[in-house]
Amino acid sequence: MGSTQLILREQDVVKLACEFLENRDMNIAQIALERESGVINGGLSDDVVFLRQLILDGQWEDCLEFIQPLSQLSSFDINTFQFIIIKHKYLELLCIKNEISDEGHETAVEEVVNLLKQLEPLCPTKEEYSGLCLLLTLPKLTDSPDYRHWNPIKARLNCFKLILPLVENLLTGEKQKDSTGSSSLVATNDRLLQLIIKGILYESCVDFCQQKATQSRNNSIEFTTVLHSSDFNDSDLSLLSWLQEL
Repeated sequence: MGSTQLILREQDVVKLACEFLENRDMNIAQIALERESGVINGGLSDDVVFLRQLILDGQWEDCLEFIQPLSQLSSFDINTFQFIIIKHKYLELLCIKNEISDEGHETAVEEVVNLLKQLEPLCPTKEEYSGLCLLLTLPKLTDSPDYRHWNPIKARLNCFKLILPLVENLLTGEKQKDSTGSSSLVATNDRLLQLIIKGILYESCVDFCQQKATQSRNNSIEFTTVLHSSDFNDSDLSLLSWLQEL
């Protein structure tokens, strides 16, 4: 008979944690975990991963330069790509312009105005362009209801999500491989939380079976919690004996 092995890889656990954090907008912690572990939760090609890193580092000009070879393809919407990238660069500059010293403030304002000029022909609607211009009149970017909870890390992640559909099918180079040589799997559908719930249900059923097998006074199932230890952690009673007693 062939042997069966249970394989548990630490990088997969990191992916579970990254998905959990991203689903709850804990983006600063997510990016810190990615950088420390070198693992991201995505089956992306190396080129897309590189573009993602450029965006997360705020290297907007490098993003535009990197994508230039795709501009010759009719299937690539370069105007939308440029709009998304330049818009996020504009928002970040708005965020920091009031923190710049007086010497650099005038230069920052000039750059903001220049970015607005670049955005005008790229904006999908005149209303959206007017909204971007209005942001320039606010003391702080976060004074706008649309950007009340804005922060650079979250904005850069959202930026990548917006441009991913534009480039995913065009930057189709080699994908990241795991230690077995297979394409990396991706954690989805709140997988970490699913496993925790299943683990609690299993542990609670084990406790109940052991209580029945040892004729404990408590004959009802009581669910454990994530941080609560099982009453029978050190027990070596076999599952067969519990089922026979039941």
